[in-house]
Amino acid sequence: MATRTTRTERRWRRIVEDWRQSGLSARAFAKGRGVSAGMIYAWSSRLGKQDASLPTTASPTTAPKFLPVAIIEDTPAVSAERPSVLEVVLPRGEVIRVSPGADLAQLGRVVAALRGGAA
Repeated sequence: MATRTTRTERRWRRIVEDWRQSGLSARAFAKGRGVSAGMIYAWSSRLGKQDASLPTTASPTTAPKFLPVAIIEDTPAVSAERPSVLEVVLPRGEVIRVSPGADLAQLGRVVAALRGGAA
């Protein structure tokens, strides 16, 4: 048969766990449970110190989790004969293709015009 101390500790452990999961302030939670907020804080502190002193071990039922990994080949080098074209897709679906060496000021005006603003 469990001792009174053990029953009390189990009761408060359950109360403190319920409080932490509730998202309520200690005062609001305590009012609903008919206990004092001070006791919730005191037991929370006491139980936290007890739990911190326990050695931590891995659960024998908890297996490590691994994620699948795929190795992707590097993209082929861009041909020096054909310069890259930058493609910009705006939120409404407009597409702008920009060649290397394009005038950035002009590109800014085009983007502003497509967005409905002034440059």
